[in-house]
Amino acid sequence: MRSRTGWAVAAVLLLAGSAAVALLLSHRDHGPSSLTLQIGKRNVTVSAGATLGDAIDAFALRPRAGRLLDVNGHVIRADAFPGSIRVDGRAVAAGSVLRDGDRISVVEGHDRTEELSHSIVRLRNGIPGDPQFTIGRAPGEELIVRGSLSHELVSTRFRVLGTARPQRAVALTFDDGPSPVYTPRILRTLRRLHARATFFVIGYLAQAYPAIVRDEQHLGMAVGNHTYNHPEVPPFAQLPRVLIRDEISLTARVLARLGVHTDLFRPPAGSTSPAVEHVASTLGERVVLWSVDPADWAPGSTARQIAARVLSAVHPGSIVILHDGGGDRSATLAALPLIVRGIRHRRLHLVTLDAAGSTRR
Repeated sequence: MRSRTGWAVAAVLLLAGSAAVALLLSHRDHGPSSLTLQIGKRNVTVSAGATLGDAIDAFALRPRAGRLLDVNGHVIRADAFPGSIRVDGRAVAAGSVLRDGDRISVVEGHDRTEELSHSIVRLRNGIPGDPQFTIGRAPGEELIVRGSLSHELVSTRFRVLGTARPQRAVALTFDDGPSPVYTPRILRTLRRLHARATFFVIGYLAQAYPAIVRDEQHLGMAVGNHTYNHPEVPPFAQLPRVLIRDEISLTARVLARLGVHTDLFRPPAGSTSPAVEHVASTLGERVVLWSVDPADWAPGSTARQIAARVLSAVHPGSIVILHDGGGDRSATLAALPLIVRGIRHRRLHLVTLDAAGSTRR
């Protein structure tokens, strides 16, 4: 005669992670009407004729479902990929009768990330090079990667498909600012001359002098990313990729808080490589270098020497590198009117490098 206690639950053990859930069901007197099963790593006994459904109900076996995540790790659907309960490693119906020696395991569902969608947009007006040395536009296309369900942007990359066509324009660019001493004076000079330029700013200085960066933008200048700390030793291109990414992304966040969204990036000392260009591209920025360097940073350079070096090398499509920070820039400031007038005398326009790779006068 069966005792009053009948069957009793001895233990329920949930193993961590995706491991199986071990269930223990025991009988006081093991007889010919009982079966021995393996659930997880434990041996248990159940009555003969028990089904998989009986075990599921008795022990509330509920495998965790896997989640569908977007490309940024946010949940799109919580119960997207159900887990499973398996007997001897196989999926069987809940009504299947268990046999002596069967192994039951509860397998949790795995999280999965949405698939990516790829699209290509042909750019009719062409695109600049990456890295960009001159002002010119070549036939090209934009490769866009998004989450297929969320449509969140993953990356954009530009691909040049032909030879760049130089423009009758020159871009003046300034590195290493903002400087509280020289940048405002350079901005006043450019405004007086009705000229525009592109300023590649250092992140920690932009954070320290946000009003100057806002003035640059308010006056119609373009603003670019020149890393957060301006690391030069070792050369920027030799840094680990994670540090390259941090230097670019930190400055991008500083600029975004100031209302500046740029895709222009200039590495310190022009130190670039395919790795630098790839990291910058994944962050939505292209590498901009230069074709004319008057070495205005060199000690002892006079205003006339700086202007002469620029005007002897400038031609349609030139990008000129100057500096508004990093030291005494009084000679650069004094050379600026000579440079602007000399370029215009050659019937070349002064332009900025804007965020779309086009130019503005």
